[in-house]
Amino acid sequence: MRKFLIFTIIFTILFSNAAIFANAAYNNAFETESDIVYMYSLDDDKTVIYDKNSDKVANCSVLAKLVAARIVIDSCQDYATEITVPAAPVRELDKVKCSRVGLLVGEVISVRELLYCFLIANAADAGNVLAYYFGNGSIPAFVDKMNAFAADHGCVNTFFADPNGLKDDVQKTTAKEIGLLYEACLENEFFKQIVGMTRYDMPATNRYKEIRYLRTTNLTMVSSYKDYYNSNIINGKYGTDKDANGYIVTTATKDGYTYLCVILNGATSDYDSDGLSENMAMVESAKLYSWTFRYIKLRVVAKTSTIVTEVKVNHSDAYDYVSLVPMIEVSALVPDGVDSESVYITPIAELTREQVDAPIHKGDVLGVASILYAGEEIARVDLVASFDVERSYLKFITGTILDFLTGKVFVGICLTLILAVAVLFVVHLFVTPDKKHKRRNIRVVKGYEVLDKKEKAETRREE
Repeated sequence: MRKFLIFTIIFTILFSNAAIFANAAYNNAFETESDIVYMYSLDDDKTVIYDKNSDKVANCSVLAKLVAARIVIDSCQDYATEITVPAAPVRELDKVKCSRVGLLVGEVISVRELLYCFLIANAADAGNVLAYYFGNGSIPAFVDKMNAFAADHGCVNTFFADPNGLKDDVQKTTAKEIGLLYEACLENEFFKQIVGMTRYDMPATNRYKEIRYLRTTNLTMVSSYKDYYNSNIINGKYGTDKDANGYIVTTATKDGYTYLCVILNGATSDYDSDGLSENMAMVESAKLYSWTFRYIKLRVVAKTSTIVTEVKVNHSDAYDYVSLVPMIEVSALVPDGVDSESVYITPIAELTREQVDAPIHKGDVLGVASILYAGEEIARVDLVASFDVERSYLKFITGTILDFLTGKVFVGICLTLILAVAVLFVVHLFVTPDKKHKRRNIRVVKGYEVLDKKEKAETRREE
């Protein structure tokens, strides 16, 4: 209880000061009791609202049922198809502790009603019967389809070993990958309908003469459970592992905003001191949605009129620099009260020009900027010239000439010519014979010619 109250107080304080909250929203500045928590928006570019160990590998538990149900739905041509319950998949669960609806061997039930049992009431016997039927008599063959589905949707840390998630020591996933898989499952309208149901009264069958009352285990959608309920949650799946740790994935929507929340390995705690232990997976899921809908809003964080930086301009009489502004207005999910004045927009050096030659047209893309809130990048935007810059042809011609004269090509030519002249001079000086004078004995001392005494005397007589 004390731990959760501290959590609540911290969250309230954080939201009263937007500059402080930014770190909480994106950097886990506040605490949750559940081991793995991941919430993100389904409306934009998957803005992450809360992330605690979202890449940590954990048991997938009952959330394996989501993928199993989607495989059944994809494989079934008619949900009214009736299945006669075989002995093998039911007997397999005889010594396993799990939820079930008490299917009887020889009982005839439709695929639709087996899916209701499976997803609403977490019935493992219904899951086994469906997997056996759509795996052509082989549950392992059906599980192979589940793993193929996960792989097809980019999951590299997810592995299923049975359709019900009962083999805790083998199956694995991450919160991020559960989010991906749940989104994929929700693309089917029938699946979405079932996970949005809280109850179903199943009629009697040929062997079971009473009505089965199916009730959801996802109590975040049941108003009578005040500790867990959130009226904005529209669908989801909840269950526990053999150690009573909670696993839940849900989506919620309000005022045009939609979010998805995954909590794995949720703690159990008497957070309200009522003498009963509540699973914090459901408690914290409901609370995170409430806080998010109250405080997180889509706000403009970059305007097209905001000058981000300037770039040097060459070959222009009118301007030495051109201002760069965001190409488009950018909005992002940020704490209520945050606007374009509360963020920092900085050009990305390696993606932004240091200088540019005129002419320049308004709207020319010259760079890219990072939009930061409390040190975290929340978006990127192209930077464009904010006005036209005409070319000065005199400066252009002069600059072109200067560029050529100072360019590597011209300098290379000059150096080559100098080197060639130097080589010719040396060759002429030391190799070419003197035809006008007799050959003299010359000693070279540090670059000077020195005549022998005899040669000096002969030179004077000749003169």
